[in-house]
Amino acid sequence: MEALVLIVVLGVTVLVGTTVGGRYRVAPPVLLIALGVLLGFTPPLSEVTLEPDLVLLIFLPAILYRESLTISLREIRANLPVIGMLAVVLVVLTMVTVSYAAQAFGVYPAAAWVLGAVLAPTDAAAVTGLAKRLPRKLLTTLHAESLINDGTALVVFAVAVGLLSQSAEPGVLGVGEEFVGASVGGVVAGLLVGAAVVLVRKRLDDPLREGALSVLTPFGAFLLADSVHASGVLAVVVAGLVLSYAGPRVIRARSRVLAFAFWDLSTFLINGGLFVLLGTQIPRAVRGITSTSPQRALLIALVVTVVVVATRLLFIYVTAQSARLRRRRMVDDVGRGPSGWRVGTVGGWAGFRGAVSLAAALAVPTMTVDGRPVVERDLIIFVTALVIVLIMLLQGTTLPLVVRWAGLSGDPGRVDEARHARRRAAEAGLAALPQVAAEIGVQGDSVRRLEAEYQRHLEDLNEGGGTIADERRLERQLRLGVLAHKRREVTRLRDNREIDDLVLQELQSALDNEEIRLLGREPNE
Repeated sequence: MEALVLIVVLGVTVLVGTTVGGRYRVAPPVLLIALGVLLGFTPPLSEVTLEPDLVLLIFLPAILYRESLTISLREIRANLPVIGMLAVVLVVLTMVTVSYAAQAFGVYPAAAWVLGAVLAPTDAAAVTGLAKRLPRKLLTTLHAESLINDGTALVVFAVAVGLLSQSAEPGVLGVGEEFVGASVGGVVAGLLVGAAVVLVRKRLDDPLREGALSVLTPFGAFLLADSVHASGVLAVVVAGLVLSYAGPRVIRARSRVLAFAFWDLSTFLINGGLFVLLGTQIPRAVRGITSTSPQRALLIALVVTVVVVATRLLFIYVTAQSARLRRRRMVDDVGRGPSGWRVGTVGGWAGFRGAVSLAAALAVPTMTVDGRPVVERDLIIFVTALVIVLIMLLQGTTLPLVVRWAGLSGDPGRVDEARHARRRAAEAGLAALPQVAAEIGVQGDSVRRLEAEYQRHLEDLNEGGGTIADERRLERQLRLGVLAHKRREVTRLRDNREIDDLVLQELQSALDNEEIRLLGREPNE
């Protein structure tokens, strides 16, 4: 019963926090953490303790898999050297600078290294949500970085936790071997699971079974990698990328709509729930800090925040300048308009921390292998939470201003590419229409009506605006208005018991499909 109460409270808090945050332009993660702090003072939730391994196993695979399904593989290939530098070198550098900064303020060395590993990775969900108006190339670079650096950070996190719990003392060579082995093993595990799922889904045409397989995919990849002591995070990301590439050929429309709807909803709740859960841990973390005073812990958090932001900005500036000297650019600025260092500033300013850091902080074990409490675990959780909040407040709220100052705009190339693809798809459909009609034995009015509809669609695309396009938009609004009346009438028939609820659901499904076809996808999706 207590677990059910916790689930309901988390769900309600996520709904309230995201609704209020969206209405009053407050970064939802900050509000969710604040609400979690308030819940942490209430007796039922003040004693909530999550199993460390459970946090990494339940939360991370779902979050990372959803993000890996929606990334541009073309832009990853085009920016692979940049992404590699940000996802590997910058992660290690951030861990080192944060660790030494924390040690300078008296933090136990092993705990300082864990803190550095926890705060090293950026967060894919936060980047997607708070930096969605950036140009596509820059956004994809940030997005891919945040997916890959999770694997890097969690490998070094595992090593650092081993030091903290006194269960391992690897040297530099040992750490390097463990990192390479975990990375290669994670990639191989992801490829195996992704390939297996693609083969199975080729032969499935059932939305429910395909949806169940989609749910199992990230957890299967994570478990396979974990069973051979490889990086489960990289396995999940690679499996997601394989499905993202092969999906258009092996996944049917109904299955794809169902799966994306599930992942959108589940990751929305999981992301929000993580922030709330972290907030509930803060009051106890503050009470549990014994190695230093709350004031000194606050100072450490402020210093670490400055170090995290400064390390990222300096790394991007130095790497960009070095690449420019070799006639290569750190960030490919759209249209070559804005200056490179301004674009680099935007890339550095968009390095948000979020769910991965939260999960890693909560995953720090409470006890060492010999049964003693882990040193400064509460300080790690407190500093992590405060750094995330400060970065969200500082960078999340000012990023639009920095983007305007840098002279960056949205993604006009995406609109042109979409129009070009729609035009070519319509032309291919028209060209194939006679052959398809002959194969299935259709002729006469049906073929002419479909041909006329495709011709009108091509006229809209070729016009790109103007009178014809305006007429089509008005026609679409007319169709939507009539559709609303059809929906109300069907519902009235159900209310008057003239039709059964199952009949209503069947008709409603058809009306929903028609409405989705008329509306299309949202521009920001």
